[in-house]
Amino acid sequence: MRPSIFIVPFAVVAVACTNTPSGAPDNAASVRERLSSEEVRLWIAPAELVGVITAERRATGTWTGAMVELGITNGELIVSADREEISIDSFQLAFTPMQLPAGLFGSESAVLTGVRIDLAHATRAPARWTDDNAATFTAALELDMHWTLALDGAPVPLGAPALPPVPVEVTLTGDGEIVDAELRLHAAGELWNWAGLVRLSELQLGVDASLR
Repeated sequence: MRPSIFIVPFAVVAVACTNTPSGAPDNAASVRERLSSEEVRLWIAPAELVGVITAERRATGTWTGAMVELGITNGELIVSADREEISIDSFQLAFTPMQLPAGLFGSESAVLTGVRIDLAHATRAPARWTDDNAATFTAALELDMHWTLALDGAPVPLGAPALPPVPVEVTLTGDGEIVDAELRLHAAGELWNWAGLVRLSELQLGVDASLR
């Protein structure tokens, strides 16, 4: 982890699509038609940097810390459409280990491992279609999060954090055979707090998803 605080111009991953993805309906003429006829499963590729989160410790009444870079090992997005609404039927991201700022939990080295988020339940939202191959929508995702804290390499039970709803903006593009998605999540404020002494806040995340 680089300790300096910075703003990330998200470097998202471009995933190559085949010209004839498996499972594409022969008669799907557009993104809108394809999403209306089936759930579309999109793959999120591994990436070293997809966003940041702020990790802080409270000492003498003041919060201090730094931004932690976020990388992912894999992910998946499943979407479908019904009339003017789009549904996120599944969303999952697995993160690379997160090295937390030195001293966050005292003198120990602290790393979050096995970090994963999963959509708690399907979420529907009205879509804005500029044409049958381009749509945007925003939604608030209820996410389940799982992780393990390792202090000097020894696992410490933290339990699953209860996250507030996380806003996401999604852009869908493509044609009848190709579907691409861009997801931008920005959760302002506190996401998780441990005993009023350690907290995570200000999540910024950007990923791309495409058919395999």
